[in-house]
Amino acid sequence: MIKNKKAQADGALAVILIGVFLVFLLVVFSFGYLLTYALISGEERITIDEKWVKYDGDDAKYLISSTNDQVFEITDTIIKWRFDSSNLYARLDTGQICNIKTQGWRFPFFSDYKNILEADCE
Repeated sequence: MIKNKKAQADGALAVILIGVFLVFLLVVFSFGYLLTYALISGEERITIDEKWVKYDGDDAKYLISSTNDQVFEITDTIIKWRFDSSNLYARLDTGQICNIKTQGWRFPFFSDYKNILEADCE
């Protein structure tokens, strides 16, 4: 009986340790994903093909597609201290050729797009 209780206690401890380890991995990978997304930046020259807004409840995501079949989003970002995404979206028109600065990458599984931080259009 004592051996059975010790085995149950050891089994419960193992489950708890595995759970803590899995939570730790989730936190580390989530933070790593967000950190690397914030640090990846680039510059591109695009021609705006379409622009639209994708709604999810009360949230809206401003999206832009280019003529070379890339999709970008325009989102406020605390990391780059930019909070005027609506203004930037309103300034962009289809057919414009723009030099853009981006942050992040395209990751379809999470519906992540490169975020347009700045746009200098002709």
